Amino acid sequence: MNVESTNFKVIPEQLKGRTIEDLAITTNAVVIKFTDGTFLDIYLDEAAQTLKTSTNKLDS
Repeated sequence: MNVESTNFKVIPEQLKGRTIEDLAITTNAVVIKFTDGTFLDIYLDEAAQTLKTSTNKLDS
């Protein structure tokens, strides 16, 4: 199983209508897995003290 490591700007309109398969919440991050294999990561950048987002997709 490979992970496409290309991170790109998260565009909310591209996530609308997708079905959530799983969700994980930790102290510093939230990871949402969609049924198409896409992951949305929302995490705290401790150095900048801001929230950041990224996406990736498993390539099976």
